[in-house]
Amino acid sequence: MRHLFIYIALTAALLASCENDTYDKGEGAYSYLQADFVEAHANGEKEIDYVITDNGDSLSLVTPCAAAWAKTADSTYRAALYYDKVEGGKAKAVIIEQMLTMSLTPADSIKEMKTDPIGVEAVWTDSRKRYVNLTLTLKVGTVSNDSEKHKVTLVPDSLHFNSHDTSRTLHLTLYHDKGDIPEYYTEKYHFSLPSAHFSALNADSVAIHANTTASGMKTLTVSLRR
Repeated sequence: MRHLFIYIALTAALLASCENDTYDKGEGAYSYLQADFVEAHANGEKEIDYVITDNGDSLSLVTPCAAAWAKTADSTYRAALYYDKVEGGKAKAVIIEQMLTMSLTPADSIKEMKTDPIGVEAVWTDSRKRYVNLTLTLKVGTVSNDSEKHKVTLVPDSLHFNSHDTSRTLHLTLYHDKGDIPEYYTEKYHFSLPSAHFSALNADSVAIHANTTASGMKTLTVSLRR
């Protein structure tokens, strides 16, 4: 069975810009924009023409955005959208960024379990319980070998039955192998997992165990019940 790792290169994430070549997601000129995690639809021209936000709102883009990562027409992608909302259920997109979509890797397919320290800022679900989202921070630095990348995935450990409410909690360990990458500065990454991965295992909630840099092993639990 193949390994379902996310490989994170030490380069900027792929962005689609509808108006600007560069974008500051901090305190820069565009920090006033609204931001949402979305399901982004690519039309027949492979341009993003509308999105469904994690709150369930449908927004049509005033001007469809071309995105290098949208390679298949009439398909849906997980993305982060930075935009101005206008009247009539429409949005003026400035930046749309593809999100990293994580999956589960069976424990028996991993030769050596790695839990190098990793920052975990948040774990949460969208309002429709379609995705489990993670915000992670990684220590990175410039390397001479382009093949050097962080390896991140989730490994199922066990399914626990909760007798007080008859629910089931799937326990997972966050696999992280930083390899020989130096730790010069910190970068933040957003990950998203379709909840279908967990419903197939009859899980009502997930508990993610991660080795953090600050407090050792940390557990974050989120409910999948609507």
